[in-house]
Amino acid sequence: MRHRRKTHKLSRNATNRKALLRSLVRSLFMHEQISTLYKKAKAASSLADKLISLGKRNTITAKKNAISILGSKEMINKLFDDIAPRFASRKGGYTRVLHLSTRHGDGATTAILELTERKIVEKKTKVKEAKKAKEEKKAALPPKEEKGRPGAEKAKPHIPPKAVMTATKEKTEEERIKEKTKSEQEKLQQGFLKGLRGYFRRKSG
Repeated sequence: MRHRRKTHKLSRNATNRKALLRSLVRSLFMHEQISTLYKKAKAASSLADKLISLGKRNTITAKKNAISILGSKEMINKLFDDIAPRFASRKGGYTRVLHLSTRHGDGATTAILELTERKIVEKKTKVKEAKKAKEEKKAALPPKEEKGRPGAEKAKPHIPPKAVMTATKEKTEEERIKEKTKSEQEKLQQGFLKGLRGYFRRKSG
């Protein structure tokens, strides 16, 4: 018979079950939100609540009991200094289990296990900080010099395509006018030379 036992066996023996729950609680305290199977989340939530209640006591015996489960000083410092003070005004309900869709393949129900009071960091602040850091880096870097011109300070101005087209049209018209003037001058020179030749031929005859 059950006799008020709340243990979830999870198809594992005692040692494997304890190791699984410890790893789930560690990842919960590190990330403050994890996704796993529903039964595992329910089993890990009870252990996480016990550890948070130990963190609220903040005594040497409580730290020793937490070390036996978590096994690292970093996790204990985070539990006693960061996570437990958030729940000072609460008497329970430190974790939350939310249902998700069934898993493809075996159809097992998944869930999200999270702390009820988490540190919410807005994404906008992160984006703004990243932009400021990029701008500072750009301002700190010296201006780029053109290849082959170490002393070049200013780049060539950008000419829009319409202005380029008009400039090319003007150039072509000027070239046509010059060609016309050249051809007319050549014709005049040729006519003058022909007249001189005829004049000298007449005298010689």
